[in-house]
Amino acid sequence: MTAPSPQAGPATEPPLAAGLARFACGLRAADITAAAARHVTTLTLDAIGCALAGWDAEETPSVLAAARRLGGPPGLGDTTTIIGDDSAAPPLTAVLANAYLSTAITACDVYIPSHCHLTPEVVPAALAVAEAEHASGTALHTAITAGLEVASRLLRAIDYAEFRRRGWHSPGVIGPVGAATAAGLLLGLDEARLRTAMSLAVSQAAGTFASWPTTAVKFHQARGAAAGLLAAVLAREGFEASAEPFETPDGGLLHAYAPGQPGLALKDLGLDWELEQISVRLWPGATPVQALLTALLAEDRELPAAPDISAVEIRVPPPVYAAHRGVAQPAGTFEALLSFHYTAAETILHGRFGIDLTTPEHRTDPELTAFIAQRVSFLPDDSVPRGAVEVTIRTRDGGTRVLRQDHALGTPQYPAPERRVHAKFVNYATPRIGDAAADLLGRLTHLDEVPDVAELLKLTRPGARGGDTR
Repeated sequence: MTAPSPQAGPATEPPLAAGLARFACGLRAADITAAAARHVTTLTLDAIGCALAGWDAEETPSVLAAARRLGGPPGLGDTTTIIGDDSAAPPLTAVLANAYLSTAITACDVYIPSHCHLTPEVVPAALAVAEAEHASGTALHTAITAGLEVASRLLRAIDYAEFRRRGWHSPGVIGPVGAATAAGLLLGLDEARLRTAMSLAVSQAAGTFASWPTTAVKFHQARGAAAGLLAAVLAREGFEASAEPFETPDGGLLHAYAPGQPGLALKDLGLDWELEQISVRLWPGATPVQALLTALLAEDRELPAAPDISAVEIRVPPPVYAAHRGVAQPAGTFEALLSFHYTAAETILHGRFGIDLTTPEHRTDPELTAFIAQRVSFLPDDSVPRGAVEVTIRTRDGGTRVLRQDHALGTPQYPAPERRVHAKFVNYATPRIGDAAADLLGRLTHLDEVPDVAELLKLTRPGARGGDTR
């Protein structure tokens, strides 16, 4: 493979915005390595699968009701698909709805180094434009690749420790740039206008951890997708913005939000794919909880029966403990998905974990609440590295089992087998669209054979083939 031609310039790196725009506009399907292309396919189908499952989240009706009250920017056509719904909507409405749906059950992707979820912003924005423009699957895949790579490169460049210290939540700050990039490419923006779209995305960058642990943190992803679409459409119409939104000393993203190193974003761009560092979550639940689920649900491991267990001790890094200790007995679905106590108890009691186990009936089940109160402890431990968990299970006969999980299944360090990701998709999609799920999965895994994304998205509608219209 040869690097995309935009990266063959002079030894001195261009300004960051110009370098990213040049890379994105010059990217062709043939420039993407096989490994990166496969990962983008995985992330795309996973985002759509998560959106089909997102209808089961408690707060989804309120988000969709608000989204349907909104119009969209002119010029993209009158109707766009809301994934999992038989009705259509203006583009901005569909993007806001689809972005929230894809993150609603807390099972979307995550770029762990900067704790950022990127597919909820990038994929819905790209889908809306691709559908309206009747773009091919190859064009969609290439645009999503560019959006994910640009966003993850910015995340690589930023000083995340300082960014987090200031209280910023990365999906709402960086996500809009990825969304604007993907949407802008599908709208045919040249380098100058794509740079403008990135700048307009930065103008809308927002989202802080003041919203933790409420569902508002997921709204950051949805708003980020809508912001990216709006930025791309404005740029297409000739609206102007700063030529350098990242490095400008007075308010540039790498100054206002946190310091950064532009060179890290541009280093080996087009050769080394940062998007391959984006993880897949195989279960609904917060990112740190994935390691716990990996430990408890390993295919080669059988846990003691719940009645035989006397104690479950969960040890995590101190920052994870500080963020998750307050939701031992969760009041809502989202808190349940953040709770190590709850996740461990439900997994041990049922031998699995899913969004269906977070309903009010489950959260108030006396057996569950007693198990948490009497047998589950959650502890900080400096010896447990970031991303890891240590679980000690003690049984009534005096036995002890220690489960140490250094990486969650689905991370770059412990990749998930394709069959597991595909099984997740089918499990998430089938309740909503019935037996169309297998057909949709087949087409998504071969996007290069899809002539028109608009036809592909028809398969996401419940009425397409025996789906459930809950």
